[in-house]
Amino acid sequence: MLPVIWTTFAVLAVGGFLMIAAYWLDVQDRPDLGVRARMAWSFGAFAFPITIPAYAFWGGAEWPPFLRAASFVPAVALALFFGFVFGAFT
Repeated sequence: MLPVIWTTFAVLAVGGFLMIAAYWLDVQDRPDLGVRARMAWSFGAFAFPITIPAYAFWGGAEWPPFLRAASFVPAVALALFFGFVFGAFT
């Protein structure tokens, strides 16, 4: 089971990095956000497990359903990482 979990983690980690980049680029590309709002949402990239889903669902991003579901990918990858660190998967 460990190889399956490890492979899932690796795929989700790469997808998580892509979602962080997509989130940041989307924040920078929105003309309706002011400078302070852009800076606040951009700073939110450091708290990505919370801010990316918050932005996708409540931040006015108007993302399609697939991207809204994918906004949880970085959080799941981080949970799997901590599962490996603390020995949850043996």
